[in-house]
Amino acid sequence: MKISELESKVSILSLIDHSRIKKEGKTYRVNPCPVCGHNDHFTVYPETNSYSSFSGCCQGGSIYKFLQEVEGLSENAAFEKLHELAGEPLRTAKEDFRENKKSAIPQPPTKAEGKAPGQAANYTAWINELYHKQTEKEKAYFIKRGVPNELIDKYKLCIADMEDGKRAILPVWANGEVVFYTARALMKDQEPKYKNARGTAPLFNIEYIKTAAKGETIVITEGIFDALSIEAEGYKAIALGGTQHAGKLIKAIEESPEAKGIIFLTAFDNDEAGKEATRKMGFKALDIPTEYKDVNEWHRAKPGAIKKTVEEQIKNATRPDAVSEYLNKAFITDIEKFKTYKDKKTGFSNLDKEMGGLYAGLYVVGGISSVGKTTFIHQLGDQLAEQGDHIIYFSLEQSKLELVSKSLARLTAKMDYNNAVTGISIRSGYIPSQVIKAAEVYEKIAERVNIVEGNFNTTTESIRSYIDRYISLNNVKPIVIIDYLQIIPGDMKLGDKQRIDNTVTELKRISRDFDITLFVISSLNRGNYLTPIDFESFKESGGIEYTADVIWGLQLQAINDEMFNKEGKIKEKREKIKQAKAADPRKIELVCLKNRNGKPYFSCGFTYYPKYDLFSPEPF
Repeated sequence: MKISELESKVSILSLIDHSRIKKEGKTYRVNPCPVCGHNDHFTVYPETNSYSSFSGCCQGGSIYKFLQEVEGLSENAAFEKLHELAGEPLRTAKEDFRENKKSAIPQPPTKAEGKAPGQAANYTAWINELYHKQTEKEKAYFIKRGVPNELIDKYKLCIADMEDGKRAILPVWANGEVVFYTARALMKDQEPKYKNARGTAPLFNIEYIKTAAKGETIVITEGIFDALSIEAEGYKAIALGGTQHAGKLIKAIEESPEAKGIIFLTAFDNDEAGKEATRKMGFKALDIPTEYKDVNEWHRAKPGAIKKTVEEQIKNATRPDAVSEYLNKAFITDIEKFKTYKDKKTGFSNLDKEMGGLYAGLYVVGGISSVGKTTFIHQLGDQLAEQGDHIIYFSLEQSKLELVSKSLARLTAKMDYNNAVTGISIRSGYIPSQVIKAAEVYEKIAERVNIVEGNFNTTTESIRSYIDRYISLNNVKPIVIIDYLQIIPGDMKLGDKQRIDNTVTELKRISRDFDITLFVISSLNRGNYLTPIDFESFKESGGIEYTADVIWGLQLQAINDEMFNKEGKIKEKREKIKQAKAADPRKIELVCLKNRNGKPYFSCGFTYYPKYDLFSPEPF
């Protein structure tokens, strides 16, 4: 019976503790994630009987994949477990098969022959018998897969008659003995494709990290055939048996002093899982041409091409950050990307004149309460969307209803200020013709505006995952807005200052890794409410001043009154600020405290109409 037929008999929800499942529309959210232990990203889709993770902690897929990724079963064990769950015998004629099988056909040992309890099985005798009995026709399978005779002999690659038909046996050696094997299906409909020996799978050729000479190169691959392809080109290779086992290799490297002198390269499959594993491992990667799915396919199609690529990467790996490499491969590309930001405008004429463009990087926008921080940055997002940019707005305080009604109120004021409708009126159900007209205009803009309602589970990790997925699905680089910094949770064992510094640093990394413009709103220290805005005004500001690319502060223009330059008169100053906050419209000043890409300091004035959630360079 095929895997898909077995899966149709089992509900994926039945495999998960129901106390951890919460229904969300047509899907189910599982908290905490059974893979990484974090919240709000592991999702089950009952319609397709599948699962996924927005955080990238696992690949996702069907029940068969779930048994391997989530429950940690080998492919063979998952195949057996799936039969058990489906109520189907693994093979109805299993015992008959064993009894009737010709004794001349060697079978794998079922126990660890000559081994103490807990030690690995010894498959050496079985492999040697298979290897010496196999025919030239059987050996031709490996030749066709691009494996030369000397490697077939070295690893004793062979063909075995197993319970479900013939399979190619790929032995794993350690200290001169075969301690594990992978059996690859030879027939098209043979399932599973790979069947492993029982027990924990060791990494193929893991001993290389202890025996390789200083300065030698080891290429890390996913499958054993990929590793054999690399060895056929003249280099040592270690196979993980799947990207999910990357942690095993990293641990082995960390525990081996000899590994410090080795040049490691990765050559994972040309798919999303392979690319993600490459990024996480951090080693230089072989650029497998897109027309090939993996190293083995590339090797068979173009023998010798891998060797040339490895030689180039060895040179790069020894000095990975050499500027010459950057000049040759990325300098002009980066210039072209940077130029595209020059004409990106905020939609505020006075601000655009001073800024000269919006570039990729981290923008921090701060201000005291009642100066309209959220309104200003929300309006800026709408204006960028109107110009064609995609906006992702992470709102950790205000709801979608509040933000959308702000947009509509603002548009009614822009179209006809004297007949404008307030956001609170819209939220209360007052929808006159001018609101309907505003909605018709905004609908075209709103196609590119994404509001993500957040909470205390909205972390920098979940923000990164959402952005990554959005870029993958839409093939665009969005402008990201986060409202606001101090609500983003971090390591609560840290003090406020260090926690905020860590968050700011991670947001900067996100802007750099995705090459995007990222705005984050920040509150200010209460001690600075009666003084002009400066770096010291930002709450727990350490990392903001040095990490952000651009820092804007919004303040009441009243703060420029002469009295605020004098000592004392606290009561009068508070009264002045109170009056300025209560004014409608309010006079607001934007002060640029830092700008890495242009004029480092400037200020420009705005008229803020809180009633209609509108900022304007000129009064109406």
